[in-house]
Amino acid sequence: MRTASSLLSFLAVSMFILPPMAMADGYSQPQDYQPPAYRKPADGLVAGYYGKSCPDMEGIVQRAVKKAFAADYTIAAGLIRLFFHDFAVGGCDASILIDAPGSERYAAASKTLRGFELIEAIKTELEAKCPKTVSCADILTAATRDASREVGVGYWTLVYGRKDGRQSRKEAADKYVPVGRESVTDLVAFFESKGLNVRDLVVLSGAHTIGKASCAAVKPRLCKSKPETLDGKYGDFLRRKCRRGDAEHERVELDGVTPTAFDNGYYKNLERRMGLLETDQKMLHDSRTRSFVQEMAREPEEFKRQFVESMRWLGNVQVLTGSEGEVRSKCSTVNY
Repeated sequence: MRTASSLLSFLAVSMFILPPMAMADGYSQPQDYQPPAYRKPADGLVAGYYGKSCPDMEGIVQRAVKKAFAADYTIAAGLIRLFFHDFAVGGCDASILIDAPGSERYAAASKTLRGFELIEAIKTELEAKCPKTVSCADILTAATRDASREVGVGYWTLVYGRKDGRQSRKEAADKYVPVGRESVTDLVAFFESKGLNVRDLVVLSGAHTIGKASCAAVKPRLCKSKPETLDGKYGDFLRRKCRRGDAEHERVELDGVTPTAFDNGYYKNLERRMGLLETDQKMLHDSRTRSFVQEMAREPEEFKRQFVESMRWLGNVQVLTGSEGEVRSKCSTVNY
């Protein structure tokens, strides 16, 4: 069920019974976990949605993600970011996957998105096993969860039943997806419009503990930052790194200390004045977000626990269910 909202975003599921085979290292919810009342899944999303129609749905997704991660560990950050971009523009309806002139995929903020081929490959396998059954929105949600698991976040259970949208507009992504220079006020307003809170904002920003950003996204921070918000040696490193090559294609690790580990190093870096993006560093200096940054810097396991909670909810926001959407035969195009 969609809810109206103002949009502006950042950077990426749901809930219930934990299958025995799903246990993994890291945080996982107990069997009897019940979400807060205000965070119940949308009507139409249920556990076991594909239990009869496509019983190996989760297994197919998990195996594909595991294989892709073994070949390229950076796919995890790519999928989380892809999932968040889908959520940010119009909710979790797989609109970001549509490959058509004028779609979200062709927005400036989408230029460096990755994971499209993996999602399409999973869809192809599922269509062979369970034709016209599993939505692309559910595939993206499950793949993001499994990618997060691969980097050590832990496993969380999902509800399914999302349907795919039929609209995808480049201008919407251009308007609402951020470029790393938004104010904390803008970001808080966006999250609150989605039923998320300041804690969710800070916790989900922690996904920047893995992945990279382009020098084009970094340069505004180098030009405008004051010494008290940017470590001098780190600033010098970034200037050297981004001086050479194409700013759009030269990449810098979001977490320069532990770039391949999903840990709370992102928050520690903010305390060291080593946040890569301007929007990240601002969170240490804003009274609404500072205490959460400091808490996550002190409590690595609490960060992972909260990340699971926020991601669980993210996949329930503004979903299409029932007759509100469709199940695409191919994720990159709507049905005709």
